[in-house]
Amino acid sequence: MSNEIKKSEILFLYETSYNIPNGDPFTGEQRYDEETKKILVSDVRIKRFIRTYLEDVKNLSIYVSEKTGAGKTDSKNVLKWLAENQNEKKSTDIGEILKQQIDVRLFGGISTLEDKPKFKIDGKDKEFTNGHVQFTGPVQFALLNPSLNEVDLRMHQNTTHFTSNENNAQGSIGTTTLVPYSVMQIHGWVNPKVAETTGLSEEDLKLMYEGLWYGTSGEGSSFSRSKVGQNSVLLVEIVYAESNKKIYGADRLVSIKPKDDKKGETIRSMDDYEFDFSKLIALKNDERIAKVRYYTEIPEIENKLKGDKFEKMEL
Repeated sequence: MSNEIKKSEILFLYETSYNIPNGDPFTGEQRYDEETKKILVSDVRIKRFIRTYLEDVKNLSIYVSEKTGAGKTDSKNVLKWLAENQNEKKSTDIGEILKQQIDVRLFGGISTLEDKPKFKIDGKDKEFTNGHVQFTGPVQFALLNPSLNEVDLRMHQNTTHFTSNENNAQGSIGTTTLVPYSVMQIHGWVNPKVAETTGLSEEDLKLMYEGLWYGTSGEGSSFSRSKVGQNSVLLVEIVYAESNKKIYGADRLVSIKPKDDKKGETIRSMDDYEFDFSKLIALKNDERIAKVRYYTEIPEIENKLKGDKFEKMEL
């Protein structure tokens, strides 16, 4: 692992328009906090954006994937498939095979195989070791991430029509709720000590940021009926000077101010509000912070993030 990885916190902002940023797996409805009127996006949703981008666009090996021939839930057969098909180093150590998958190096992974499973390498049966192993992910995101603005959900109805044969057709009406507009902020952490156990490299981290940016705004799994309408706005990496230092409330460094007496529920585009970066910019005076790296494609935002310790990253 590169020893250049530093302890850091991540802030990733993106906007959504008339879509479902993160539906509940049981109901399909947008996750929502009734008390704060803010929508919620889970870490699982964000990791899926990243994984799909890295696999489909960058052609990298992924552990949690539909393309293993065993789905994502049949752990034993997924590991068997990885050992036989996605094992460039021909390793017989299950832990080392897991670490060949970039999403394990980033987010961790687990194997619950027996101690000495037998799989094939180059058509020959081999006895494998380290079948029961677990890696904690050096990159973590908040379990649920609230939007920066309040949201009133909107009911949406649509019709479907299917023909089973030339004489038999039927249709139905479906109802769901849409988010008219939201400014999402995803909060994450990078732990360099944990990174040593998975072999996370600087290049892995750079690829993750690329996947976070593009995988959320229209590439990979974000190019779907419920996710179209998302645009990445700002990516920030707050890098600490020392591994035992930490600031309080990194997730409250950026806020929005609606314009023209609008409320959070009534904003529909970036024209309706402005960002307040004053607390973020103030980090340049904090000795606990080594630097603040950022990426944006919006000139108005880039012009505000100036000064000592601020540097633009490349994706």
